[in-house]
Amino acid sequence: MAYVLIYIFSIGLRSAGLPYLPTSGIFDPTVGRTTGQVLWHLILPVTTISMITIAAYSRYIRSTMLEVINSDYIRTARSKGLSERRTVFVHAFKNAALPLVTLVGLDVPFLLAGAAVTETIFAWPGLGQLFIQQIERKDYPVLMGLLMMISLAVVVFQIVTDVVYTLLDPRIRYS
Repeated sequence: MAYVLIYIFSIGLRSAGLPYLPTSGIFDPTVGRTTGQVLWHLILPVTTISMITIAAYSRYIRSTMLEVINSDYIRTARSKGLSERRTVFVHAFKNAALPLVTLVGLDVPFLLAGAAVTETIFAWPGLGQLFIQQIERKDYPVLMGLLMMISLAVVVFQIVTDVVYTLLDPRIRYS
């Protein structure tokens, strides 16, 4: 995905004489490290990472919404005269979001760690690129530290997921 985006939005636009997106680094050294430069250089890496997850989440939320829309309590809400917008967003989406919260809680730590390939392709210094470099150098203490950070992120986001569950579904109680 990253190479396709680089080809289209950098090489293709540059050859057409149009403004193009940068393919590597955090900022242009001739301009300096400004917020605009960092955001300009973030477009392709963020698009690469988000396209895959957005596609999976949209398919998942669509299937759960279709399942929830046919539930009895949604028919009851419609029969009470609630608008379709309120029925879908307040009643249906809240219940359809519960399984999605689980997926997001599991995916966020792995997005932080799984950006290794994207960081390597776009020469973006981060934990993912550090992880790849340390694998190549066989620096096991640094690798163990990075894996501990990823494990800690998994635990923290699982706790956050449990808290969000209690906010979305009042039937869930933790004693």
